[in-house]
Amino acid sequence: MITDGTITLRSWERDDLSAFTRWFNDPEVTVYLGNAYPCLNGEQETRFYESSLDDKHRYSIIVNEEDRLIGNCSLMEIDHANRMAEVGIVLGEKDCWSQGYGRRALALLLEIGFCGLGLNRVYLRLAAFNHRGYRCYQAAGFCEEGRARQAMFVQGAFHDEIRMSVLADDYLREHERTSTFQLDLT
Repeated sequence: MITDGTITLRSWERDDLSAFTRWFNDPEVTVYLGNAYPCLNGEQETRFYESSLDDKHRYSIIVNEEDRLIGNCSLMEIDHANRMAEVGIVLGEKDCWSQGYGRRALALLLEIGFCGLGLNRVYLRLAAFNHRGYRCYQAAGFCEEGRARQAMFVQGAFHDEIRMSVLADDYLREHERTSTFQLDLT
């Protein structure tokens, strides 16, 4: 468990699955994940959860003040040889969008990736129409690396896929003075 005082990242729990299923069946949420027409039942979500039990880098995002589950995030495709990983994040509770929670969750994930796992590069991909996500990623320290033109087909149209990353040196230099994360070692 890791916290910045406002949010906590903790491991996925079976009780989280009903919220996950609700989020991943909401087109307003999944359109930003490149899937505008989702269809996921509870059994499928349970199978995905069970297949991920050994994955140590999948987190639920909790707002501490309310002890409220609002999203999930993960470090995926961890490449230990090249010391890099991809980030995935979703805030499923739409009333929590544009409140800074995504940026906070990313900051904690980057702390885990760079300081805990010794990664050198963390990257992500997003649809070019995801302007809110783009601003969040920039605020968390990611910079645009490039675009794959018309690489995503969402809601009947092709969209560019933007690739962004942050490097350990840049992150550590920026956050050397400002790190506020806390580990729960209990």
